[in-house]
Amino acid sequence: MDSKIILVTGASDGIGKETAMTLAKQGHTIIIHGRNKQKLQAVYNDIKAETGNTNIDMFTADFLSFAEIKRFADTIKQKYDRLDILVNNAGAQFTDKRETTIDGHEKTMMINVFAPFLLTTLLLDLLKKSPSARVVTVSSASHKMGGKPDLNDIELKNNYTMSRAYGFSKLYVIWVMRHFITETKKAGINNITFNCVHPASTQTNLARESSSSLRFRIIMFLWKPMLISLAKGAKSSIEAGVSPKLEGVTGKYFGPKGEEKVSDKYYSTQNEQIIWDYCLKVTEDYR
Repeated sequence: MDSKIILVTGASDGIGKETAMTLAKQGHTIIIHGRNKQKLQAVYNDIKAETGNTNIDMFTADFLSFAEIKRFADTIKQKYDRLDILVNNAGAQFTDKRETTIDGHEKTMMINVFAPFLLTTLLLDLLKKSPSARVVTVSSASHKMGGKPDLNDIELKNNYTMSRAYGFSKLYVIWVMRHFITETKKAGINNITFNCVHPASTQTNLARESSSSLRFRIIMFLWKPMLISLAKGAKSSIEAGVSPKLEGVTGKYFGPKGEEKVSDKYYSTQNEQIIWDYCLKVTEDYR
């Protein structure tokens, strides 16, 4: 397998760490991202020690801030002349109380939709320089569970719940990544594929914010025996990133057992365009 330059966001624990570790063992150049410098440094040290791979790099950024995402992308572009694989792994669930970022956006939508949209947009120039680039974005089976979206209230200023916000965010990011295919083709860019994955129910720290709720802690305790290992959960990200069988494959959705069908109950090209245009609008000062 040819050595690739791979960026994995949200790699300071869980699926991201497992993905980065496995890809490092395969001999690729790995760039890891995290929010907490101490945690990320520990992962950086672990990967180098366990894999013997010295081509590991690390950068911190808080993806709840557009300015931080822009700074992060600029740093990557200054240091690297191409990027072969972008794994948009960073994501989160938040609490039953609607919270907003420093930019005034609902936190779930920010980190699960707007952040991967903006980062992918900012790194397109590096991806274009790869002989064959891939963007892999982690969604969730929860994309089926939000109910009917109100596209006049994308950030859930009305009728917010944690589960609706998370479910809709994981649906919208699938639509956004589909639309990247349309936009790149229009721009004459033919070397980048865009696929989404889900890790199934995995033992991660995804719910570190939402677990402050007693009700949610009880649910997670009852659910824990059904969770799969990190190695199995990371499989879909790794396969979508580097499997030779998926060369040139785009617009698909993969789980740990292979290709799956996205719920298209509320999908239309018009709805996809609405979400895309909203992402353009909220990020216009940073692109």
